[in-house]
Amino acid sequence: MSIHLVGSATSKVEYIEVNSLGGNIESTDDLAGRARTQATTISLDPHETQLLNQYCRKVDLRILSYAILLCILNQSDRGSIGVAKLVGLESDLHMVKNDFNIATTLFTVGYLSLEMFSNFILKRVGASRLLPTLGVLWGLVCALQGVIQTKTQLFVMRVLLGMAECGFTAGILLILSFFYPKHKLTTRTGLFYLSSPLANVVSGPLASALSHIHHPYVKRWQWVFIIEGVITILVALLGYFVLQDHPEKCRFLSEEEKRFIVKYKRRDGTLGGSQHLSFSDTRRALSDWQLWCMTFATFSFCAACASVSVFAPEVINDLGFTSAQAQAMSALPSACGAVAILLAGRTVRACGSHWLACSLALLTALVGSVLMVATLNIPVRILGLCLLGAGGFSGLGTSPGWNITANSQTVANSAVAAAMTVFMGSASGFVASNVFLNSDAPRFVIGHTVNVGLMALGILACVVTRLSMGRRNKRFARQPPEFDNGFRFAY
Repeated sequence: MSIHLVGSATSKVEYIEVNSLGGNIESTDDLAGRARTQATTISLDPHETQLLNQYCRKVDLRILSYAILLCILNQSDRGSIGVAKLVGLESDLHMVKNDFNIATTLFTVGYLSLEMFSNFILKRVGASRLLPTLGVLWGLVCALQGVIQTKTQLFVMRVLLGMAECGFTAGILLILSFFYPKHKLTTRTGLFYLSSPLANVVSGPLASALSHIHHPYVKRWQWVFIIEGVITILVALLGYFVLQDHPEKCRFLSEEEKRFIVKYKRRDGTLGGSQHLSFSDTRRALSDWQLWCMTFATFSFCAACASVSVFAPEVINDLGFTSAQAQAMSALPSACGAVAILLAGRTVRACGSHWLACSLALLTALVGSVLMVATLNIPVRILGLCLLGAGGFSGLGTSPGWNITANSQTVANSAVAAAMTVFMGSASGFVASNVFLNSDAPRFVIGHTVNVGLMALGILACVVTRLSMGRRNKRFARQPPEFDNGFRFAY
């Protein structure tokens, strides 16, 4: 594989990957539909190409792998309440009517309370200190859920769990944008979000096994919370030794690799790790309606994923399966989602654009929701759940990376795009937590109908974003050369 940098007289840079095996050329400028300009080619020599590949392997093995592992535990701890519900949580805590929905909603309240400020804190404290600390905190809160005695205590712990997890995903997305070049970021972001369906695949059978532990004093649902929380704390402590703040001060890189990647990312326009994040720049980025529009698609994707992660065991259980069978079978829609995330990059290349790939993923989830509404036939509803999982998680393999790379004008834009991606995704929890009501079982018409509407609105958001970016790129292209910094929105 060889890498070419294509730059104009105004320092515009385009990245092209050449696959030596198939001879295919993947251009982010072609995929994004940017305006074409006259350009000269500056090729990386073999040594520089080797340095880039060596650098990415190191970051993949250390930072990305650890981020995926901790995120699997993050998603598992968050969704463990769905399994606990099936093994006695509601009856032991005397929960009635929609108390369970209130508990899941309160998690989102806690999560969103500090989300928009998280990346400000990360820039000042450093990812290597903040993110492991958050892992220890939410692991502790998750374990403490196993000793509660009343539903009021559960409500408080869910708020605290949301506050403890707040900032983790946005922080990971931001440091990935610090470490990876622009043309590598979308793939790595997709791999990071692969942890979400993997968590469901692993946690379903794991929680099913934990729920079979019999103890005279500790209930089955308490074991689910306690053991998963302790595992998270142990893994989070490793983060103090693994995570790094940005490439310029990364301990596992050689001095040559540091010099190379700093120069490379400065040319890429994504050297944001050591740059100052000002409030005025952040406020300006937050006022862009286009960013809110494109992240609404993420809202829709996450609503679909939340439906699978938290409520799939209940939906399957109400189809006539036992609690143990429902916990194990809930891994199937997430397994489809994991495959869909792995294929997300190929989908983008096949579609030739991110917006179209996102639209197709939303359409897949929409069809799944329609099937869930239309019938109580068990095979068809299982198929509907699988389509819902495939569409939702496929979007997580495309949408977050698109949000960040398309808004990489400044470090403020990247930071706000990362925070907005997580904020909108988390806000979808309000919807998922309050539309799958016990009184609506077993069809859950309200929940799945709401999902149909959200998927349709998400497709509309992708189309509007595409049209807006096209118009803005044309306006950029008409600027005098001395004012054109080469940035174009990637769609």
